[in-house]
Amino acid sequence: MGFRLNIIFALFIALLPGLVFINPGTLFSGEESGLESLIEEYEKKIAYDPYNEKLRQELSVYYHNRAKELADAGLWEEAIDKEERAFDLAPDVEVIKKTLAVYYNSCGLEFKDRGNFRKAAQCLRLAVDYFPDELVLKKNAATVYLVWADNFMRKNEYDNAERMLVNAERFDENNPYLYVLKGEIAYSRDNYYRAKDNWNKALELNPSLYNVRIKLEKLKKEQETERNFSVKEIENFKLKFEGIDKQDLADEASEILRNAYREVGQDYDLYPRAAVPVVIYPRNKLKKLDYFPDWAAGTYDGKIRFGENLIENKIYMKAVLYHEYTHVLVRILGGDNVPLWLNEGLAEYSAKRFKTPEMRKARKIVLKKAFENKTSFSIDRLGVMDLNKLSALSPNRIELVYAQSESFINYLINRSSLHDMKTLLEHLKRGDSIYKAVKDVLYVDLDVLERDWKSEFGY
Repeated sequence: MGFRLNIIFALFIALLPGLVFINPGTLFSGEESGLESLIEEYEKKIAYDPYNEKLRQELSVYYHNRAKELADAGLWEEAIDKEERAFDLAPDVEVIKKTLAVYYNSCGLEFKDRGNFRKAAQCLRLAVDYFPDELVLKKNAATVYLVWADNFMRKNEYDNAERMLVNAERFDENNPYLYVLKGEIAYSRDNYYRAKDNWNKALELNPSLYNVRIKLEKLKKEQETERNFSVKEIENFKLKFEGIDKQDLADEASEILRNAYREVGQDYDLYPRAAVPVVIYPRNKLKKLDYFPDWAAGTYDGKIRFGENLIENKIYMKAVLYHEYTHVLVRILGGDNVPLWLNEGLAEYSAKRFKTPEMRKARKIVLKKAFENKTSFSIDRLGVMDLNKLSALSPNRIELVYAQSESFINYLINRSSLHDMKTLLEHLKRGDSIYKAVKDVLYVDLDVLERDWKSEFGY
């Protein structure tokens, strides 16, 4: 789980009197800006008379005006370069400082949108340095660090996320999302009391955070259910289970997960450093967790969860744990922008190495019957489906969702490669729609791929 920040702060600072803007068109003609020629001329004059204050002030005006031209064209880095030169020449002119703050702010937000959080944070820090009294700049700086922290959390890099939150708090300690993320980190580390405190603080600052209320309700149930659970950390996994007598089950699960870490990690060339939380529930306690679907053998919501009864069929247990571990990697690579058919299809692809010929044949029969009866789902419909919508379907329809997702992903991988699926996920994480990502990566429209896939079944 996690959240997506939707807050984008706009900064509109009126330039103060003090500098005169010159229309370069009245001075020069042609493609080259007249200001560039003026700047070059004045730089030569100052080289011979570096302490002439009048020349320095006039040149600072030309640099300032040229910076505005570049900023109007959206060329923020070039504008900053010119405005910094204006500042060097006239460091006491307040309007230049505030203009630099505006440009650094805009440049920083642009870097944030590109996903370059390091450069974004650097720019926003400089914006605050030039205009420390402007609260909006501080809020923007905090927002960049929060998005950066959230990005680290999606990769299970909680130590790095915490460092970003320290910076965010320095700029805006009253941002509710600061405490949402602090709570997420504490929750992932099973520090339920700290998670509760932070989420309650987030609600104090913003009572409309409905998702945080759901988290708190879920947390309360988990505290009751996991009260006497044991904890065991093995390499890249942290397992919780009821009672020391279930040690063998935990060992069995950890061995499977370590193999998944190696084998599925090899498929995606991805090996998360932080420990993945895993919770094993007694059969009689699964019903108390209403967010755990009755039809699911396992689930992943930031933690891999499954019931003790999986041990009864070890091959099936392997399939389930490989499936759920794939969700861990898909989330790291694609964030929250991955459609259900792609997410579940990739998870089923990882699990298929443990599926018997009978299981594979049964899936094909389900799929063929749906095509014959014209009851299959369109890829578009699967794309807007989530866990709640899936749970509302009948067991047969749920099975069809998984059959279609698996079959379509197998078709795509056979047509291209698993590496292309990884690239597809990376495009989705950048914010591309599934339609654009498919077109950019596979060079074919999604509806064409869907039609060609169905044609392989004769439909």
